[in-house]
Amino acid sequence: MESVAQRPRNDRRVIGLLCSGHFLSHFYFLALPPMFPLLKAEFGVSYVELGLAITAYNLLGGFAQAPVGFLVDRFGPRAMLLAGLGLNALAIMLIGFAGAYWILLVLAVFAGLGNSVFHPADYAIMSGSIREDRMGRAFSVHTFSGFFGGACAPVAMLTLASLTDWRTAFIAIGLIGLVVWALMALWGGVLIGENPAAPAQGGDRTGGPSGMALLMTPPVLMFLGFFIAYGMASGGLSAFTVIGLIELQGLSLDLANMALTGHLFGVVGGVALGGFIVDRFRRHGVTAAIALLVAMGFVLLPALLGLPALALVAIMTIVGLGMGAVLPPRDLMIRAMTPAGQSGKVFGFVFVGYAVGASLTPLFFGWLLDQGSPALVFFLSAVFLVAALAAITVARRLAARLPNYMER
Repeated sequence: MESVAQRPRNDRRVIGLLCSGHFLSHFYFLALPPMFPLLKAEFGVSYVELGLAITAYNLLGGFAQAPVGFLVDRFGPRAMLLAGLGLNALAIMLIGFAGAYWILLVLAVFAGLGNSVFHPADYAIMSGSIREDRMGRAFSVHTFSGFFGGACAPVAMLTLASLTDWRTAFIAIGLIGLVVWALMALWGGVLIGENPAAPAQGGDRTGGPSGMALLMTPPVLMFLGFFIAYGMASGGLSAFTVIGLIELQGLSLDLANMALTGHLFGVVGGVALGGFIVDRFRRHGVTAAIALLVAMGFVLLPALLGLPALALVAIMTIVGLGMGAVLPPRDLMIRAMTPAGQSGKVFGFVFVGYAVGASLTPLFFGWLLDQGSPALVFFLSAVFLVAALAAITVARRLAARLPNYMER
């Protein structure tokens, strides 16, 4: 079979197709919450019932990534990516035709199943299709596209709904996804997965355990622990930064939302910065540690000091910057320890941890706020970031002992 090193390259087209799908993946997930007031009025349901749709979307899509990773490595990432994107876009489009709440809930389930393919399939394709000297930038741009899609979703959905109505907004974004699907099907010949029988560029990554045995190795489990801890910090801050700052610092709703917006776009900027660094500074563990320490240090400040509103906006933006900058080195450290042909299942498995952490922490943080302890939102976020730092440090050291590990 043809080795990765011998395959023709078309890196820009590969990244363009993958990033278009990843942008839509995050966009679709965050398209529902801005529409909650309109959906509540349309279907006569509670916010708890609407929240159930998001939980079904997030948890099902998150947990499905693990088995989907095996399917990616078994049947090929391109076929799974096309199936997932098509299902995701179609389900989102059909929400615009939903006549009852239960139909919305069923479509959210199908959208979550479609969404589960992106991480395992995309990382397998990048590992098999992108030149080694561009891998850091590829991983960074891919992650950037997803977070940018999520940041754009609320504004775009509210704008579309104001110009037309909520049904037309969902139909429009679903049709855009189907257009991207058609382009991916037409030009998808460049989306090449890994060849497990061939050595990857720069070394041999075929040794060691595979399948479930690989997922149960200490390095993979420690990376799973990193994703859980990181997801707890990220999910808690995304859900309760606004309320925490209002109750702790006395900010207005507009200024508190400005701080959250700064945080979200800080993550996007941090991903771009991290991608720039990893291709020039190969000690990825150091980059990840510095990024997490910056985020941890700054997230404590709202709980410790009384600060002006603009200072709090800047602080939460820096927290986002640190949390974003850790993601490109994280991805490269996982890839470095993963045997060829196993990327789908490894990335699918560890990303389950993020779904778990991001889904459960808002419930706990909400309880803390009900108990009148807004400062703990920021203190515990710092604790989770410390736990993430410990997990990724241990994971890297354990992975470095593996015979197939390749630090780049």
